[in-house]
Amino acid sequence: MTSKLAIVSGATLLVLAGTLVPGQVRAEAVALSACSSTVKAGTVLADSVTIEVAAGSRCRLMLPSGRTQELTGPVKTKVAELTKGEARNEGLWNDVVNVLSRQKRADESVIGAVRSVAPKARGSDAGAPAPAAAPAPSLRLSFSWRQVPIDTGGDVCIEKGAKLELMRARPGKPMSIAIVNRQTNNRGEASFDVGSATAPWPEDVGTDVGLYAIALADGTNRTLRLRPISPLPEPDDTLRVLHSQRCLVQIEAWLAGYSTALR
Repeated sequence: MTSKLAIVSGATLLVLAGTLVPGQVRAEAVALSACSSTVKAGTVLADSVTIEVAAGSRCRLMLPSGRTQELTGPVKTKVAELTKGEARNEGLWNDVVNVLSRQKRADESVIGAVRSVAPKARGSDAGAPAPAAAPAPSLRLSFSWRQVPIDTGGDVCIEKGAKLELMRARPGKPMSIAIVNRQTNNRGEASFDVGSATAPWPEDVGTDVGLYAIALADGTNRTLRLRPISPLPEPDDTLRVLHSQRCLVQIEAWLAGYSTALR
């Protein structure tokens, strides 16, 4: 793996920056948010690296156990000091590295597509055809303990006892869906208004732990497993709780929120 020594202004980090390659590097921390114009979300940091964060800057890291930590400047410390005594969660580490790699590739694809349709400079625009519209970026769901996505199946971690909403990634036409609690056979219906991304979860269906069948208007069927969580974890432990319950879609949403927040 190619590596380079970089000194970064702003959040000044003396880093050994590497490419995200799961299983190739046993790095001790990974940046979840952009720490500077050079150190992007997904930068891998070895335990020998000294991190120096300037006053007014901040950077969030994931440590080997999956615990996260935000560094708020001014601070200067070795990665090894942050990871001391932590057991390594190899499965969580690899899953997070893979997610960050996919998100980085997706962002680069969108940027490349937009550039490819950008109008070229001309001496005169007279008679020139209108430039093609830039493709819409893929929509990402925001992280929530109270929203249940309908675009994918799988496990969904929810706040126990909270009122839930259903979430669709692409708001548009009005749409109704049917939901069945597979444990009790209680049934309900939810309706999305035109242009709305959310719809109330039908209370009669319940929100206990277990499987729920969702039937979309186009005939698509999905199966979800609700996993009520109480109490909710602190932010630094959120990834570990989500991963332990296999709530993988929410891991992606949580990471996307941090990786884009400080770009």
